[in-house]
Amino acid sequence: MKVNMLTCPLCNKEVAEFHKRSHILPEWMYTEIYDKNHKAIEVSKLKKKVTKRQKGYYGQFICKSCEIESQKYDHYASLILTNRSPNNPEHKLISKEHFEYQDDGGQNEYEEWKNIDFKKLQGFVLVCILRTQLAGQMKGLTLNQKHFKKLLALYHSDSMDDLSYPIVIIKNPDNDKFRNQLIIPYIKKQRGHHIIEFAGTGFIFNIYVSSHNKQDYVNSLRLKNDGSMLLIIISFKQTGLFWNTQRIVKAAKKVSKGI
Repeated sequence: MKVNMLTCPLCNKEVAEFHKRSHILPEWMYTEIYDKNHKAIEVSKLKKKVTKRQKGYYGQFICKSCEIESQKYDHYASLILTNRSPNNPEHKLISKEHFEYQDDGGQNEYEEWKNIDFKKLQGFVLVCILRTQLAGQMKGLTLNQKHFKKLLALYHSDSMDDLSYPIVIIKNPDNDKFRNQLIIPYIKKQRGHHIIEFAGTGFIFNIYVSSHNKQDYVNSLRLKNDGSMLLIIISFKQTGLFWNTQRIVKAAKKVSKGI
């Protein structure tokens, strides 16, 4: 009996079947932010709703090899973005220095991280976006084929390109009450730039897909190929993401009481 082969959209190889439980965001992003009822709040711009989940979204859209490869990047991100494995060598390798400064807006904080494995963290951000697109869950301005192909090529490339699609990561304070939610990747437009944004475990991830010249702060804060980055520390409520999703966040409070 002849088997109808499928082409994996992530690696472009022919396979007999797709992986049965490929995920968009890794499972640890849910388990890290469980509330007292052992559930996490997932915000979907596509479905315009909030879901209380104990597990993430799964689907069949990439092959088994790509699922296994992407899990390597998921695992690395879990090591450096959480304290779940404090004795792991890659966790211990990361240098995190905290700074405070005063300006007209008041007291501000940021961290400088060093010794990051650039390709692994970049791979994590890229594959979260690619999986979301391939699963049909992206919301916002359409991620066109030009940018999709370039992001896909960058994901598979060995290059240390940190400028074509710069990544900026914002950190929420540890006591931020809005940390127990995930925002599925979506596309927004800000100051003429198209930005893919998602959030989870107290971090907000931004990748700039616009070909326009980036603002100075993007180049200053971006994840750099030397393994360093600056993370501004602000509460989720102070970000544009909060105001863009305010209606959904209000719905989340009702969900948390009723489910």
